[in-house]
Amino acid sequence: MKALELSFKGSDLRIKHLRLKYVNTDLTTDDVQKLMNEIAAAKLFNKDGVDLYATPVRADIIETTKTNLLGDTVTPAV
Repeated sequence: MKALELSFKGSDLRIKHLRLKYVNTDLTTDDVQKLMNEIAAAKLFNKDGVDLYATPVRADIIETTKTNLLGDTVTPAV
């Protein structure tokens, strides 16, 4: 599975992460920069007077794989 992880600096100067699953992996750098700027400008995420996503810092695509170490794989019931 792939996810988009957006990192922002909050108004408290701490780094906060927002991870979105099931994203379009064809996003361009410009698309993501525009999205992050819109999130920061909207100021929707505020906790105890701290703007959690105040300044965009970086964006990464995270790929997760699952490897079975022990046991049978689950088969669907018919």
